[in-house]
Amino acid sequence: MEGEQPTGTVPGKSTKTSTAARGKGREPLEESSMDMEVENEGTREPGKEPPQAASDEVVDNRSLEEILGSIPPPPPPAMTSEPGAPRLMITHIVNQNFKSYAGEKTLGPFHKRFSCIIGPNGSGKSNIIDSLLFVFGYRAQKIRSKKLSVLIHNSDEHKDIPSCSVEVHFQKITDKEGDDYEVIPDSKFCVSRTAYRDNSSTYYINGKKKTFRDVGMLLRSHGIDLDHNRFLILQGEVEQIAMMKPKGQTEHDEGMLEYLEDLIGSARLKEPIRTLCRRVELLNEQRGEKLNRVKLVEKEKDALEEDKNKAIEFLCLENQIFKEKNQMCQYYIHDLKKRINDLEMQKEKINEETKSINEKSSKLAEETKTKNKALKELEKKCHKITKFIEENKEKFTQLDLQDVKVREKLKHAKSKAKKLEKQLQKDKEKVEELKNVPSTSAKAIEDATAKKELLAKAKDKEEAKLRQVLASLQEETKGIQKEKEGKEKELMEFSKEVTESRSNMEIAQSELELYLSKYNSALARLSQAQEALGSTSSTLKERKAAIKDIAGKLPQAEQQLKEKENALEKLGREESGAKDLVRNLRRKVEEAKSSLAQSRSRGKVLEALLQQKKCGNIPGLYGRLGDLGAIDDKYDVAISSSCGALDHIVVDTIDTAQACVNFLKAGGIGVATFIALDKMAVWEKKTQKIPTPENVPRLFDLVKVEDPKVRLAFYFALRDTLVAKNLEEATRIAFQKEKRWRVVTLQGQIIEVSGTMTGGGGKVMKGRMGSSVVMDISEEEISKMESQLQRDSKRAVQCEEEKSQLEEAIKKLQQDIREMRNTSEKYTASIQGFSEQEIDLKNQIKELEANVAAAAPDKTKQKELEKVLDGYKKDYERVAQKAGKMEEEVKRLHQLIMDTNNQKLKAQQDKIDKIDKEMDECSSAITKAQVAAKTADRNLKKSEEALQRTEKEMEENEKEMKKLTAEMTTLEDKATEVMNECKQAEEALPAVQEEKKNLLQEMKTIQDAEHALQSEALSIKLKIEQIDGHISTHQGKVKYWQKEISKLSLHAIEGEAPEQLRVLSEEELEALQEPDVLSKRIALLEAQQHQLRPNLGAIAEYRRKEELYLKHVEELDNITSERDKFREAFEQLRKQRLNEFMAGFNVITNKLKENYQMLTLGGDAELELVDSLDPFSEGIMFSVRPPKKSWKKIFNLSGGEKTLSSLALVFALHHYKPTPLYFMDEIDAALDFKNVSIVAFYIYEQTKNAQFIIISLRNNMFEIADRLIGIYKTQNTTKSVATNPKILALKGLEELGLPACSVAER
Repeated sequence: MEGEQPTGTVPGKSTKTSTAARGKGREPLEESSMDMEVENEGTREPGKEPPQAASDEVVDNRSLEEILGSIPPPPPPAMTSEPGAPRLMITHIVNQNFKSYAGEKTLGPFHKRFSCIIGPNGSGKSNIIDSLLFVFGYRAQKIRSKKLSVLIHNSDEHKDIPSCSVEVHFQKITDKEGDDYEVIPDSKFCVSRTAYRDNSSTYYINGKKKTFRDVGMLLRSHGIDLDHNRFLILQGEVEQIAMMKPKGQTEHDEGMLEYLEDLIGSARLKEPIRTLCRRVELLNEQRGEKLNRVKLVEKEKDALEEDKNKAIEFLCLENQIFKEKNQMCQYYIHDLKKRINDLEMQKEKINEETKSINEKSSKLAEETKTKNKALKELEKKCHKITKFIEENKEKFTQLDLQDVKVREKLKHAKSKAKKLEKQLQKDKEKVEELKNVPSTSAKAIEDATAKKELLAKAKDKEEAKLRQVLASLQEETKGIQKEKEGKEKELMEFSKEVTESRSNMEIAQSELELYLSKYNSALARLSQAQEALGSTSSTLKERKAAIKDIAGKLPQAEQQLKEKENALEKLGREESGAKDLVRNLRRKVEEAKSSLAQSRSRGKVLEALLQQKKCGNIPGLYGRLGDLGAIDDKYDVAISSSCGALDHIVVDTIDTAQACVNFLKAGGIGVATFIALDKMAVWEKKTQKIPTPENVPRLFDLVKVEDPKVRLAFYFALRDTLVAKNLEEATRIAFQKEKRWRVVTLQGQIIEVSGTMTGGGGKVMKGRMGSSVVMDISEEEISKMESQLQRDSKRAVQCEEEKSQLEEAIKKLQQDIREMRNTSEKYTASIQGFSEQEIDLKNQIKELEANVAAAAPDKTKQKELEKVLDGYKKDYERVAQKAGKMEEEVKRLHQLIMDTNNQKLKAQQDKIDKIDKEMDECSSAITKAQVAAKTADRNLKKSEEALQRTEKEMEENEKEMKKLTAEMTTLEDKATEVMNECKQAEEALPAVQEEKKNLLQEMKTIQDAEHALQSEALSIKLKIEQIDGHISTHQGKVKYWQKEISKLSLHAIEGEAPEQLRVLSEEELEALQEPDVLSKRIALLEAQQHQLRPNLGAIAEYRRKEELYLKHVEELDNITSERDKFREAFEQLRKQRLNEFMAGFNVITNKLKENYQMLTLGGDAELELVDSLDPFSEGIMFSVRPPKKSWKKIFNLSGGEKTLSSLALVFALHHYKPTPLYFMDEIDAALDFKNVSIVAFYIYEQTKNAQFIIISLRNNMFEIADRLIGIYKTQNTTKSVATNPKILALKGLEELGLPACSVAER
């Protein structure tokens, strides 16, 4: 099923069956529930339900204008019958697989006027009409099929075809002479419909998919009468047109009347006329009811008039009583206001006394505010300075730690530099020494050799001199001399051996020392490193011990600090508590004094009752309601003005209240109003929070009570009274749409729920309820409270002093802890340096030990060198021993010679000995120089390498020292800057603290002054409260009398002008009589009033009846007027319907008569009204008089006569409302050849402004046609052929040789 298939009616149109379909019950333009559209049937307007029985009828409540406005205008003609006007025609039909048509078959072209479809029975002629019905939307059952899928062609050669379709091609033309016509441009269009195997179908217009609604609208717009279907006359249906009944028997049945009325257009007025008729009948019924009600109410009203007059008399008397009471109430109010004015004057005098106190208090408050602000600034400044000092000390500690680290590194670097410098100096000296050794040794050898030569020459001279001396003494010591000379020769030999042995020994000694020099140097450095390690370890141990000591002391100090801080915090809380206690106690003392003053100013009634409560006689008494609660001073005026029950006395039960009343009566003390709490339970649910307009507070919710039981009494007194800021807000809140509220403003203005408003005046009511609950207290209790206040004040001062001492101790402890932490951090930081240095030294010792081990001499070589040295030593010692012995022998001989020659030769010999000694020294020097020259070459290269290493290490150490020095300078600068800032801050701190201390002292002085002023103000406040109490009492009485006046209101008397209670002037109130005279007069009037006893409800009842009577009279007039309007409209519509129908009916019946006479050549026919006075009551009868016969009813005619009658009516209807197309299936079946010819010629003449397509088997019919469509069947499939009969006739004449007549050809 395609998605675009419509299922509703075409708007604005109703669908009629064809003239023949009514007889058989066929409904057009409908399909099965699976397929397509279901059009509305009958003549009703779109959107209106068919009329139902009166019992099921729903009343139409539309207005007259709406009913008349819903009537559609008269339907326009489908097309004009004027010659030359554009009209629609079918050019051809294309069937594809539709019923008996296999494949695509084109039927046509059709002539613009008269086309006939001919062919044998069963060839498929009627299938052409079915194809049109299919496109125009008929159901499958109405196309002689059970369902749409049956329409698809099915034959032996064409099986399983999925779909069938029909295309109808239209165009608009303008007729010309003869068969010629002109096609209107862009007027061609094609309407098609396709059916599928699943019984669904789709519509297309010019190949585009559309809905049936679109198709219907398109065809109607071109004049095809789809609503009445007069253009379709199917096989066997032509007789049914004339067979219609005069009128439909039921509402849904259709006869000749309904058929014609629908065609003419007057049927559109049937439903509005019926509606108006029903409304007129309904309004008549309602009018009757209203009239009966008016009569009944009038009777009841007249019966109440006597009682009404008695009640008016009673009300006049009551108005007189109200006037007298009004005067008395005004008198009392006047008197009370005079008293209130006197009290106000006293209060003003007291207020003048309080002005100076208030000014002083304001100045002190302003000064306190200024001092507090300054104190906050000082505290802020002091905190800022302290924080700044702490931060700078922390910065300095960090800088100090960094400085310690840098200094330790620098110290280590300097120590290293000194060692490297010494080492460098040694290395340089050694290199220089080694470099100078060869030249020095050569020069020493040269000098020693030269000296030795000189000494040898000097010795020769001296020996020559000695020989001369000896020669003189030779003879004496010749033998000894000779021996001596022999010994000296041996000694010379031994001296050479000694010199050579000594030289060998020294060389061996130098080689051994050179071999052991590296090892000895490593040992020396190891010894120095061990000494440095010992010093570092000792320092590290001392500092660790100091850190351990600090670690032991620091927790104790911190614990002490924590204890003192806890003590300070506890003391602070105690001080705060003490101050709060003092503050609260001072407030309580003031409240107690105020309560005592208020209790003194209480009335004698309340005082007497409270005295009974103290005695235990009336235990259930709570006290005055206003004293049992408290409210913020902001709402004092509001609650004092709006709560009249504040002076009522609260008791626990109604029995207690009765006991209080009995006591007051017995003692003649006075009068009081009581509130019993046991009767207040009904208000429990009302006390919950409620939503209020604009969320304003409820006065009850603002009241604070100590005893929750009393809350219900306050709700009883206040209810849901709201508090507004001003009168404007109060007015807005009070008059809500859903609910009215009682509202009081902060200025005391009240808006009641009834709408009355009170307020204004120069004085406001206040002081009836305090900001704290009033207590019953004695002077002794107040004295005790004042003593307790003094003790608590002393304790608060003591706490403040202890707090100051604790703060000083905490400050000192914090300083000590900070220093210990700094020392600990400094030592901890230095320990790391010392530990690193110790580790370095240990590593260095390990390296040095490794160097010592590496530099350890080869024991074998050392032993060999030592062995060689020992050999040389032994040789030297042996030779030296021999030489010594020989020398001693020479010396002995020489001594002997000397002794012999009496020392003649001693001086000369000493010179020679001296020369020998010097020569020995020269020989030794030459030997040493030779050894040094040999070893210097070997040691020079090693010394130069060591020198380079030392210089490089010194450069690196120098860079490190410069870097550390710069870093240390930066740290020192930063530390200096931090310390200077800290010093400046510490210097500024005492001044700020001193200023703060002075400021606190000043604030204390101001507070004392404030307390003094508060005490003075309290006493004045007590006086004012006493006066306010009296004023409040008087105001309460004034309010009571005002309330009494508000209760008074004069009754409106019927027939008299409205009167208001008069407000008396000051003079009238002063001149007024005593209240007792007024009271007696009121009592007399009330006695007269009691005697009347009227029915006061009679006035209201009479008025109500009178209003009801007038209301019913007005309703009666209204409904009468409305009925008359509907009746007039009803008559006008009936007249309009009759006129429209009769105008169309006359045209149709006249044309019918004319057509019938032409078709029957002399007969007569007419449509006659069964009831000529009311055409719509009985319907229309179709009467016919065939030629040469009498008038007969249509039912009594033969088949041919019925056909002629029906065709005459069809042509008459075509004349009245023409349609461009007509399809007729075998309408000539019942006619003889004569009548067929007549009908054919008539149709031919009528086709000048319409297209007729007729299926016929009669030659008298199709021979006259302009176009013949031949239908035939072969192999179970239908085929067609189109021809022009006039051309065939022309060819026939030509073949016969006869002259051709003028025949229009196409």
